[in-house]
Amino acid sequence: MPKRPYEILLIGAGNRGAEVYGKWIRSHPDQLKITAVAEPVDLRRETAAKDHAIPPSRQFTGWEEALSKGRLADAAIICTLDQQHTLPALKALECGYDVLLEKPMASRLSDCVTLVQAAERHGKLLQIAHVLRYTDFFQRVYHIVQSGALGQIITVSHRENVSAWHMAHSYVRGNWRRTEDSSPMILAKSCHDLDILYWILSSRPKSLSSVGGLKHFRPENAPSGAPQRCLDGCPAAATCPFYAPAVYIDLEPIYIGLSHAQNRIIRLTGHMMQRSPGVVRAAATIIPPLRQITDYTGWPRSIITDQPSDPASVYEALRSGPYGRCVYHCDNDVVDHQIVLMELENGVSVSFTMHGHSFEECRTIRIDGSQATLLGKFGWNQTFIEIHKHRGGKYQRIEMPNNIEQGGHGGGDSGLMEHFVKALDGVHDATLTDARSSLESHLMAFAAEQARTTGSVIDMPTFRAEVEKTTLFS
Repeated sequence: MPKRPYEILLIGAGNRGAEVYGKWIRSHPDQLKITAVAEPVDLRRETAAKDHAIPPSRQFTGWEEALSKGRLADAAIICTLDQQHTLPALKALECGYDVLLEKPMASRLSDCVTLVQAAERHGKLLQIAHVLRYTDFFQRVYHIVQSGALGQIITVSHRENVSAWHMAHSYVRGNWRRTEDSSPMILAKSCHDLDILYWILSSRPKSLSSVGGLKHFRPENAPSGAPQRCLDGCPAAATCPFYAPAVYIDLEPIYIGLSHAQNRIIRLTGHMMQRSPGVVRAAATIIPPLRQITDYTGWPRSIITDQPSDPASVYEALRSGPYGRCVYHCDNDVVDHQIVLMELENGVSVSFTMHGHSFEECRTIRIDGSQATLLGKFGWNQTFIEIHKHRGGKYQRIEMPNNIEQGGHGGGDSGLMEHFVKALDGVHDATLTDARSSLESHLMAFAAEQARTTGSVIDMPTFRAEVEKTTLFS
């Protein structure tokens, strides 16, 4: 019988570490238990320690100290910032930990390869958090393609439609706004999607090209008279899609999303929170389940302050922190749109579009085969798959709960954790991705960025050969 619960060392107790994985672990005490934490921010470390009953002797301000103590647990979950993935992951593998590492695995290609080599050398699990593999939606797409129901796959068009406010939050104001400080957006945001394409189509790219850039979030596009910060009297406050108080104080994007839920009560509550929030809050005093909506303090508000339930703390974050800046007066340099074209080794042609100017948060996919076409939408407000046969007019539509109703990443966060436990048990299936498989999406992302910045078509065998030459990868 497998050893459960497995003990976990949590490195990085921020949004992903504490709110996503930590919350799942608290709900599944028979499977995992956080027994040690490394986090430099005092409040986050103390909160995680309290939530998981971690003794003072197992609370550390940094990963270096935690990993200097030898092996304190069965596995490590590493949720540091992108550029701080490599060293703690390498040390954890060396200490004998199995590792769940947030994506991207590293912000430099050579570091990605080094991590793969280390996992294989030490014989340890290195699972990258490619959460889309674990969603019901993409698992169904995978099995439909693998079943042959579409016939021979000819071409694929996939889009990651990042909502305009999410783009502003993460890639204009937030931690991923600058390539130098994090990684290119095609890697930071879309290694998910590139991994999905590689997994579903079971083939690597033979050639790759890419175009894109930063078009809109620039000073010259600012409304006339727009100040440096939203709270400094912006004349466009009533109409700007990126007005910070609307996003972080009023939580407009969250309640708009809820208003599209399939569940009637959630949908009506979302509408009411936009129109008459005071009425809903009054109702919540006598209908406790409503408080999950009226008292919501999660992402994105929880990102801008460690005290998201305190209105004064939220206001101060917008007054003086990075998330209160006008999106046209930030120091961002990552793209806001990019298209990648690929020819795969199996002859399938693929187009992938990523952009940050969508009215809704969703991914859409079209797969054309010799016998049928698959159309799919994986979104906050709607998720479905359609299969259209080329002959006979046969048509099938599969409706699924939307992302809001399924939880983080459309159920992918929970699915990832469930499969991580299975991997610790020694159970592997087609959904699980080992470190070497995860490397494929990262190779594609780095090649796409090179193609975009140089205006070239990347011959992937040559690109791989150069990687092997410079990293001793084999």
